Amino acid sequence: MSIHILTDICNPNTCNSECIKICPQNKKAKTAIEISKDKANVIKKNCINCLQCVYACPLDAIEATLTKGKRVNSASLKAKSSKKDIRSQKNVFEIDEEVFERYNEKKTIFNRRIWDESFEGFKKPIYGKASERAALGIDGYSEIEQAAMDASWSIENLVSMKEFHEERSKTLTEEEKENVEATKAKTDVKQVNYDVQETQQYKVEDPKEMTIWLKKITKFYGANLVGIAKLNPKWIYSKDRMERDYVIPEKIKYAIVLAVEMDLGAINTSPKMPSGIATGLGYSKIAFVRTLVSKFVTNLGYEAIPAGNTLGLSVPIAVEAGLGGFGRHGLLITRDYGPRVRIAKILTDLPLVADKPDYKFAKSVIKFCRTCKTCAEKCPSASIPFDDDPSYKTFSTSNNPGVKKWYVDVETCFLFWLENGGDCSTCISDCEYNHVPTLPHKFANWIVMNLPFLNPIWPFVGKLLGYGGNKSAKKFWKTVKV
Repeated sequence: MSIHILTDICNPNTCNSECIKICPQNKKAKTAIEISKDKANVIKKNCINCLQCVYACPLDAIEATLTKGKRVNSASLKAKSSKKDIRSQKNVFEIDEEVFERYNEKKTIFNRRIWDESFEGFKKPIYGKASERAALGIDGYSEIEQAAMDASWSIENLVSMKEFHEERSKTLTEEEKENVEATKAKTDVKQVNYDVQETQQYKVEDPKEMTIWLKKITKFYGANLVGIAKLNPKWIYSKDRMERDYVIPEKIKYAIVLAVEMDLGAINTSPKMPSGIATGLGYSKIAFVRTLVSKFVTNLGYEAIPAGNTLGLSVPIAVEAGLGGFGRHGLLITRDYGPRVRIAKILTDLPLVADKPDYKFAKSVIKFCRTCKTCAEKCPSASIPFDDDPSYKTFSTSNNPGVKKWYVDVETCFLFWLENGGDCSTCISDCEYNHVPTLPHKFANWIVMNLPFLNPIWPFVGKLLGYGGNKSAKKFWKTVKV
């Protein structure tokens, strides 16, 4: 599109210079249209093709040439808008087809700062003055909040530039790919994130206060539970799945442990597919949260080593971080959600205060599991032992020996997954701790911890109340309202 003046019609002496007054660039002292030698003159390098001058000109002396070659002026635009458009009665948007063109994303304000040297925000970072605000001590502008704000964009920044051109290239025909490559060759604009700032280490004066900040931000990012453990090298894997050594720097002292809840209704359909959806969603959610928390930590100038099931054994690290205890089924059992959580950890040198294990709850879980055995009874692959007490007895090389606990036969468990056509969460759905954190269930937890002689009654109570898995998938989907 281009704007041009019809010099044989333009006569500033017979108008009020409407074009000069309405131009948004002129208002910003970036003159795009001016009066020169008794004629209006367009300064193309400053013109943003907004059409305001075309609409405003009372003499119809300004025209716009559209991409398709069609010319429009004030008279034609007004004539078009004055006609009753029957189609607009059926459409959400009223569109002037003579003017409307598909928009070039390059012109959006966030992209203009990459290439438009005339724009005041050219190459300027959004967070450029955040440190100045923090130094003034203004409420809501601390360095910690700045680090958390920047980190909150981590996933969006990670995937947004891949979602169309990079990912979709896998589905294009050869001809379409050639067209894409030809388009790339024509442009010299590079995608640059000018918001990336040089990190300076935040001085932690009070590790206890820093710990509170970290937990609040982690919860705000979407974690249901968060705890801090002193790093115990025993729980770090010696090598990764590619036989590469895991080397953790000596300065790393803590493990931040996060947990997210999985959907109760979906999990309770196990071993049906909705439970697998809940599991996958749980892992995706915890990946989202740990990515943001890790970026928050690195924004403060400290190291963060995030991991889901990789890097180390999540359950013992979570127990040491105070999130719960281990159960007969080998899973973490939490006070609020039972085993219905997915876990991740972030190793860091950020000065923090470690939580203490929840000894009373963890010991009560072991006492409860001694008599319960519901998960073992309901396990479709008979992979969970019925032994009364924890032991050192293992089943395969996929068990890590040397810890006294109930070991699960993970081989038969996995083989059932293959037969099932998807994963299984029956040990979670049928666990007597698998409830929402309502007052009655919190009271039941209190009874379990303080009156363990009543433990044998709870499986019967669960059956009476209809708890457990293998619920109807059809009924579950009816609960999901649209």
